Amino acid sequence: MGDSVTHQQPAGQKVGSTDDGEIFSFGGYKVTLYKDACERYWHALIGDKPLVYVVCYEDVESDQHALPVEPKLVTIDYDEAISHAETDALVLSTAIPAELYRYMEAFVLEHYKPKPFEKRKRKKWVDNPKAQPS
Repeated sequence: MGDSVTHQQPAGQKVGSTDDGEIFSFGGYKVTLYKDACERYWHALIGDKPLVYVVCYEDVESDQHALPVEPKLVTIDYDEAISHAETDALVLSTAIPAELYRYMEAFVLEHYKPKPFEKRKRKKWVDNPKAQPS
């Protein structure tokens, strides 16, 4: 299922430039979804702006030329991206592409089973005077 969302551009190909710098395209990266992370994916889906995160190596030397960054991981899991950022890795983000959004949405619909809300029962402090805070 994930093969359809793989970008096929060769790694590190310059595709343009802006006033802020050059634009490179990297391909061949896949996003792996895990059932135990479905709640995080669901929160991303219902948020205002679902993002895809790219964890990068900085200042990479290749056979052809020096690149300012090279992706090492692509994820839609905010927690995973933050854990890399906390180790001083460069984490970039952008709006999630529509095809990847639909893939993530289908995965969540198939695998996410929200836990039923259980209201906490309040203690009756009056019935048990020993249980009252001092």
